[in-house]
Amino acid sequence: MFDKITIQVQCSDAECAHLAHIHALEAFTNSKGVVVEYKSGDFKNITGVNISIRKNRVKLSVSLHKWFDWLTNGKHRNYLDFTISEAKSAFESLLFENGFVKERVRIKYFEIGLNFAVSDDPLEFIERCERINGFKLMYIDANYRINRQKTTEKHDDIRRYFKIYDKGWEVNRKKRRAEKVEMLLSGERNKIDGQWILRIETVYKRHNENATTFFTDENIQRLCQQFHLQWRGLIFRREIRAEKGARKSEVERAREIFEADNDTRTVIARAKTELTAGRITAKQYRTISEFCRDWQSKHSYNFRNIISMQEREYRELFERQWKECRR
Repeated sequence: MFDKITIQVQCSDAECAHLAHIHALEAFTNSKGVVVEYKSGDFKNITGVNISIRKNRVKLSVSLHKWFDWLTNGKHRNYLDFTISEAKSAFESLLFENGFVKERVRIKYFEIGLNFAVSDDPLEFIERCERINGFKLMYIDANYRINRQKTTEKHDDIRRYFKIYDKGWEVNRKKRRAEKVEMLLSGERNKIDGQWILRIETVYKRHNENATTFFTDENIQRLCQQFHLQWRGLIFRREIRAEKGARKSEVERAREIFEADNDTRTVIARAKTELTAGRITAKQYRTISEFCRDWQSKHSYNFRNIISMQEREYRELFERQWKECRR
């Protein structure tokens, strides 16, 4: 489940020189010819480890999934299943290979996610995603083709954000870039090993935790439970079929109620917040409140909530992969 991770370690001059040697880091000097920084060069393409060293502070970033695959298969794949126990093993190996002990290591960034082999182009799933964990909207990422990735807000003040994307498009985009060939938009051409791969991910940035507590069973259990709770609640756009004569505003109110699992109190509370913020008028708030009040007795029979094939498949695959990869 864990993928990219960034760690930070304060090292001695001798340790920095050793790391620079074993990782073939490029040295950068100041005007006086004194080395002030080391950075990863072409060697990182072999190991998958990206390192920078400045003022004896070592910053190391790697995909634990790719690192594990490189150690076991000599490849850099991160679209297969990857369990918690494998992530722990990969992390221990990473520290050992670089001469680090947990007590000196700080976790600065990490990602938790799942891959799904889906039956249709991931675009069909992604474009239907609307909200997660109370966030109003998932944004189309400008760095991706439309609906190949969506994220919640991820500006500098946000410590955690969510993203869902087409793993095959990401992998094949890098291949196409390396081969300098024309972009291919077809969903069929974005398959990996003949499969469409959809990935969901929670990203934790601006983190600062000692490695001795990070990979404890208690902390991993907490992170995984949060991940499960948040992503099983992913909200898909649903088709609302209404009886003839229903107004557009009523359809949207019915949609809100369905998305709140028929909890009209949630919808009224949201409307109250919007009234207080000045986004709706007192008359609009009253109309929403009355619609919610009469939902069960008067309105619910006039609307049908149609769940898409993509949402049904996502929920089935999510629970299956969750059980498989949390081992």
